Amino acid sequence: MGSIPEFLLQKLYVKGSLKNTATGFELTIQNTLAPGTIVAFPPLRVDGVDWPLENTSAVLPDGSEASALSVSTETPLRFGISDKVKIQVQGQPLAPGPHKLLISAKTREASLLQIPATDTVS
Repeated sequence: MGSIPEFLLQKLYVKGSLKNTATGFELTIQNTLAPGTIVAFPPLRVDGVDWPLENTSAVLPDGSEASALSVSTETPLRFGISDKVKIQVQGQPLAPGPHKLLISAKTREASLLQIPATDTVS
């Protein structure tokens, strides 16, 4: 599969989903392109800073949770069309205001997807 244009990748990010939690922050991606299989989560980048994978997890559509470190070719995540995955990061909450995001996922079907987004924490 060829590379996916950035304007399509941007549609995977659910605008307005970036928010602080009691233990860090979270955001949501939704598959609007085609069924896929996530085999790795590179670090999430916020404002140019990579967040550690050991502090990152994904909450799947069925409510189960997977550590970013546990996602691999042997233990992939199915990412069906219309599926939403909430990405949670444990650590410092984000400062209020706008943030530049780079959400990455390696898939069997399209290799590395890098989803650029901007959103605001109120």
